[in-house]
Amino acid sequence: MNNYFSLKRFRQLFIKHTVEHYRTYLMSASVLAGVFLLGGMFIFYMIQGPMDAGFQTALFAMLMVIAGPIFTSTIFTDFGDKRKAIPALTLPASQLEKFLVSWIYSYVIFLLVFTGIFYLVLSILLNLKQWPGHHPEMLYIFQDKFCVLLLIFSLLQAITMYGAIRFEKLHFIKIGFSFFIFYALLILVNTIFLRVLVGRQIFPATPFAFLNFPDGTNYYSIGLNAQQSAWAFIVLPVVVLLFWIAAYFKLKEKQA
Repeated sequence: MNNYFSLKRFRQLFIKHTVEHYRTYLMSASVLAGVFLLGGMFIFYMIQGPMDAGFQTALFAMLMVIAGPIFTSTIFTDFGDKRKAIPALTLPASQLEKFLVSWIYSYVIFLLVFTGIFYLVLSILLNLKQWPGHHPEMLYIFQDKFCVLLLIFSLLQAITMYGAIRFEKLHFIKIGFSFFIFYALLILVNTIFLRVLVGRQIFPATPFAFLNFPDGTNYYSIGLNAQQSAWAFIVLPVVVLLFWIAAYFKLKEKQA
């Protein structure tokens, strides 16, 4: 068992990784906070009304699914640099321990830091400008719709993590290009399948989304019921887990 995971060895590896990269992570967090603050101030003074919770949620979701993959794509940069690859791969630690350190930083710690910075900047912005007769409201992340956001983030993080190990250079560009090509093919195949299934012309459709089709001058949209939609919440976590497993074995392959 110690060949796969040792708590003492994992703790030492985590500390080593933190000491070596904390300056980069602090700088990244500072840049993120600066972008949030400057961008938020611009948006805040451009809108003609108070920033409600719905608008805050949209910003939170959009920034998370952009910043998360960008950060994750850098987590394995040492393996793309020949000078750093050999020391990183030959560290006296198992592949599982190395994978877990990177996963914790790119998933758990990123979510905590991102959420903390967003709330800090949001609280500053909400106090910069007061609207008469309006009590400032702040988004609350502990609700059902944020489970969907977390699921989407997990999928993007898992795909990016695999790509960060798979590609040696230009990680984010190659991952993004591969993702959009795959997504376009997925929509194409799904649309052709549904077109054959229903026997009529339909608009491009993504899996588990609405089926939209014209009928004369009218347009119709068919969605999944609650029971059918629940399958998406079963399938997607499985896909996320498979990508994490694939990323682990890809890392293991590099060290072999």
